[in-house]
Amino acid sequence: MTAFLRRHARRVLRHPALTFRLEKGSPAAAAAGSKALISGARAPRTVAAALLLAALPSACLAAASGSPTPPSATRTTTSALVGQRALYDLSLAESGGNTLSASGNMTYVVRDTCSAWSTQQHLDIQSATRNGGAVNMVSDYTTLESKDGRHLVFRTVQKSNNAVLQVVSGEASIDALGHGVVEYEKPIKKTLKLPNGTLFPMAHTAAILAAAQRGTPSIAPLLFDGTGPDGAQETYITLLGWGPLKGPAPSPALAGQPAGRVHVAFFGRTPDSILPDYEIGMRYFANGVSDMLDMDFGDFRMRGTLHSLTLPPRAARC
Repeated sequence: MTAFLRRHARRVLRHPALTFRLEKGSPAAAAAGSKALISGARAPRTVAAALLLAALPSACLAAASGSPTPPSATRTTTSALVGQRALYDLSLAESGGNTLSASGNMTYVVRDTCSAWSTQQHLDIQSATRNGGAVNMVSDYTTLESKDGRHLVFRTVQKSNNAVLQVVSGEASIDALGHGVVEYEKPIKKTLKLPNGTLFPMAHTAAILAAAQRGTPSIAPLLFDGTGPDGAQETYITLLGWGPLKGPAPSPALAGQPAGRVHVAFFGRTPDSILPDYEIGMRYFANGVSDMLDMDFGDFRMRGTLHSLTLPPRAARC
């Protein structure tokens, strides 16, 4: 969603039983297609989607223009974000291939622990295919991200029909100069460097909101969210129509909040990438809550509708 949305679901949804078609790309190649998808038109290619919630610093603007990012610009405040418990109903929006039916739900919980953001995301999708029968895909994703954007603890568990497909866990950190490293515990112990300018999920979400409020049409920050074992990935984010909400708010808690459409495309960091690995569209509110999810899994598309939302009161003191 963003920024959390955030993304972790992608590994589960690549399971062969769902017969997704995955393609790769680069941020430069995504610009035109992103605008078309946000406006409601189908992208001219098949893509898989991820659920990921995000945010923005000035580092994103430098990445979008291709200019170097000073280390001091890689940190941003996440003070506009709020704790939340959001439940989404997932329904089949379109099927053009092997998938006969698909439905499910997603729970997204953010807790403000004063010095860090604690997040939990549970995704549950039931589908039926012509050649694979019934499949129940479940993904649980948890993180603890420091509010200065320099430390992330993560764990992702993905299952298909109660069988564990993959566990990804570890810690990542970024120093004052912008140099980052991730230390994986699972699926295997290893250490990878993170490129300068890499953002963690809540900072990535903050980045999206900051760009929207500035009227910036697109940004391209690097993201590390801990959902896969391959380190950071590129994202290309297109923003459209930020301003006062037109029509009724999906929840009383969102009344009076500015909002806008956001499209996030995720890319592998390989030189031959042309098309995105997966994409997701949504409407973002200024406090980091999202609704109107549009997830394209190639073989089918799913719609996410905000079913319920609770915003806990901010802590009186920390």
